[in-house]
Amino acid sequence: MYYLEKACDIQIAAQAVGAALVAPPHEVCEHIAPKTICTRMLCSNRWTAMLRLPGRIAPGLTGLRPS
Repeated sequence: MYYLEKACDIQIAAQAVGAALVAPPHEVCEHIAPKTICTRMLCSNRWTAMLRLPGRIAPGLTGLRPS
């Protein structure tokens, strides 16, 4: 969630400038994607941990348990 929020913040700041956004070429994205996308198991483990965090911060929270 942290990285998603940071990516959104960066995109909003870039769009606020008013200039056209420049996307990298498709070939660059294809080359970089396998190096940056985490494996399904790693992402799943991180998400499960993120769902447990609010219950640790405020033990009264419920409904945030992984299924």
